[in-house]
Amino acid sequence: METELRKKLREIKVRKDVMLLYRGRVILDARLAKILEEVERRGSLLAAARSQGISYSWVWSKINRVEELLGEKLISVRRGGSKGGGAVLTDVGKELLNLYMENLTEGRMEPRKESTLAGGYDPLLEKVVETLRDRMDLTWSGSLGGIAKLITGEADVAAVHLYDPESGDFNKPFIDRFWLSNSVTLIRGYDREVGVMFRKDVGLECVYDIIEKGLRYINLSPGSATRLLADRILIMEMRRMGLEETDPSKSVKGYDVQVRTHIGVAKKIVKGEADVGFGIREVAESFGLGFLRIMWESYDFVVRKESFKKPSIREFLDKLKSEDVSRSASELRGYRIPDNVGEVIS
Repeated sequence: METELRKKLREIKVRKDVMLLYRGRVILDARLAKILEEVERRGSLLAAARSQGISYSWVWSKINRVEELLGEKLISVRRGGSKGGGAVLTDVGKELLNLYMENLTEGRMEPRKESTLAGGYDPLLEKVVETLRDRMDLTWSGSLGGIAKLITGEADVAAVHLYDPESGDFNKPFIDRFWLSNSVTLIRGYDREVGVMFRKDVGLECVYDIIEKGLRYINLSPGSATRLLADRILIMEMRRMGLEETDPSKSVKGYDVQVRTHIGVAKKIVKGEADVGFGIREVAESFGLGFLRIMWESYDFVVRKESFKKPSIREFLDKLKSEDVSRSASELRGYRIPDNVGEVIS
């Protein structure tokens, strides 16, 4: 019969970490590397600290110490003003983070998590899985990228918001289109506002203005559902304008410049490197940008049937139905929670 001690020993997990040292002093460990990663993702040191449950003063003191050791800045902070405050990694900060991540990957130090969720970027989803991050890997790969990972077995769940113009429906038509009906289940998620983000001094009134005024556009990467929607909207506008050329890459200024997430789009606009781009209301308003709504979209979850046996997947699905999701959605902008959230819809 297994002793109580042996049962406890079986639950112990060994985890190794990578640390970067400079002249014998630690300048980057897992905790600070995660902060730098979140600064790059969120564009704010305060938001990065809050996302990890760490005090802003602790983070600031650690970064200051490293900057003093290296004699280089890791983060560039922009104070308030008309465009709002924020923070970005300097070239040195990016190089350090890249070096850390390369060694983390090469050394296979990060233990494999129990489950993986991949799909289109969403701030509310970040909040939903916050307490599961030690067991669930969250990857922003775009909706189509998430489905691709499902097909290859690299992901357990794909977060999708794919619009089908023929049926006017979201997500469900793509289950059959990718021959996934027998292997996955579509779970209802929530709705969010998607549209055009723009600098307020641009004064955008309609999508037509992007082409007519020659505004500088920032695009999302292929595989993004928002990019697919944006392409359809832009082509419709070009046809409505009676243009012979309906290829957005030839009619929309900056179309070929791409970033991975809605936050990446917002950052480019705030920095003055672009005037407009597609994204969701929460991101637009977080960065002090104007927002022109195109539609409410359904952000749902495609789950591999064999993954339902994983505890972290079951816990994730339970959380979708909880009051926590409604509370988190109320703290953000441009979200609404349907009555059938967390239920099987296909």
